Amino acid sequence: MLAKQRYNKIMELLDKDGIVHTAELVKLMNVSSETIRKDLEYLDNQGRLSRVHGGAVPLETGKSPDIPGGYISFQIRNSQNLEQKAAITARAAALVGEGQVIALDYGSTSQMMALELRERFRNLSVVTNSIQNALILAENPGITIILTGGILNRDEYTLVNDFSSTLESIHIDIMFMTVTGIDPAIGCTDQRLSEIRIQNQMHRCASRTIVLADSSKFGKASLLKICPFDEVDTIVTDSGISPELESRIRETGANLIIT
Repeated sequence: MLAKQRYNKIMELLDKDGIVHTAELVKLMNVSSETIRKDLEYLDNQGRLSRVHGGAVPLETGKSPDIPGGYISFQIRNSQNLEQKAAITARAAALVGEGQVIALDYGSTSQMMALELRERFRNLSVVTNSIQNALILAENPGITIILTGGILNRDEYTLVNDFSSTLESIHIDIMFMTVTGIDPAIGCTDQRLSEIRIQNQMHRCASRTIVLADSSKFGKASLLKICPFDEVDTIVTDSGISPELESRIRETGANLIIT
């Protein structure tokens, strides 16, 4: 079982049972206790669970009242729709070529995309404002990491505000854009004002923009509009999208890939 598969299984069990025990995970996954310890340590460092003696428990997370529409924390998003996000990012990674310059924004799907890029490629340059993405990618010495500057946003572990002017001089082959809402009439939307300026800058610098969105995002519109569909090259989603929404998306002319 691959590390990412173990992470997903641990989070599924945690969501179901409210606690996971190291000894039980060792038996279930047929790996050593040291492997499970490292898995739990990794997930703890990623803000997805809290380690306790003999296992792990969920984080106490929720919505932030200061964001209109109800901001869903990174920790919660990072435990939702894991199987769908894994399929989406695996398919999206197949659209990348060695030596390209890739942009990743923030969020749980973007983080899974970073994992895919780390495992698949020997030579890439990745532009990101996500510290979590940078830490993941740093494990692959063949990936050059370009972090946008800015002020640390502790909710998302990202760098935000006007220090991201470095982006203006960078050519990006593909931007992988993640969203919190996607609607045929409105386009791609997101929930964080502090992040959207950098998302737009990455989008403007990119030859291609590919949207990564699990099916739960469709038919929804968040507070802030990023771009209309005619500025998007491809949308990658999972098979949970309804036939009606699929038809409406395709009618816009967008290239829709369903995993």
